[in-house]
Amino acid sequence: MGAAVYPTVLLFDIGGVCVVSPFQAILDYEKKNGIPVGWVNHSIAHSPSGAWGKIERGQMLLDKSFFAEFKRDLTNEKLWREYHAKLKARSGKPGGSEEAPPIPDINSEQLFWEMMRIARNPDPHMFPALKRLRRAADASEGKLVLGALSNTTIFPPEHPFNDPSTVDGRFNAELRSMFDVHVSSAHVGMRKPEKGIYEYALVRLHEFVKLKGYGMGVRPQDITFLDDIGTNLRTAKQLGFNTIKVQLGKANLAVAELEKLTGLTLSSEKAQL
Repeated sequence: MGAAVYPTVLLFDIGGVCVVSPFQAILDYEKKNGIPVGWVNHSIAHSPSGAWGKIERGQMLLDKSFFAEFKRDLTNEKLWREYHAKLKARSGKPGGSEEAPPIPDINSEQLFWEMMRIARNPDPHMFPALKRLRRAADASEGKLVLGALSNTTIFPPEHPFNDPSTVDGRFNAELRSMFDVHVSSAHVGMRKPEKGIYEYALVRLHEFVKLKGYGMGVRPQDITFLDDIGTNLRTAKQLGFNTIKVQLGKANLAVAELEKLTGLTLSSEKAQL
């Protein structure tokens, strides 16, 4: 009997990895409106049961009620005072949370759609590499498997992102076609960094490989997970996945790591030589 065969599995986050990070829109919005940099992400991260968590688990519709609740999270007085106190402590200036200035007024709907707009743009380094990986996976007879594990939202049916006749709709379809397995948080009721969604992705990948007859299935150690958020990577590591951190604006460094891992030429610059 021959040795058990297991594939190399590359599991990608989408926003901030395959496409431009929505965090860039947040950063731009904060700078433009004089909001302390990091406040929006702090508010989202410290409101796990808030609007953002609900929309990414598919527990809310993307409508006026979501934007109203999102705005309430972004104007949470307690969180704002805690955040301001941390800023003070970091700067070495005296003063506690009770001295925080008024909470910034944030247009939650405008901010959300700007985040979504930016995230329609393919990352100039990772997306071309992903296309090359797709071609390599197609020719690998199951030795290379590509998956996606992304926190998502469900857009209204009539939205252009869902319309294949629009530029955004066509890009969305093209992006999904890159992956053998695509796990969308809003469709499965779980989100990163919750342990359950990683376990679900592992099962989906294992079933895909078995059904295709590519080998014995997939083990945690067969997976390399790429994400731009440290807390998401920590859960993956705890489950035995390998990880690659994709830094904001520096996806080329992650592409270089993928080249070492796969032995493939993936960067656009090298491919042109």
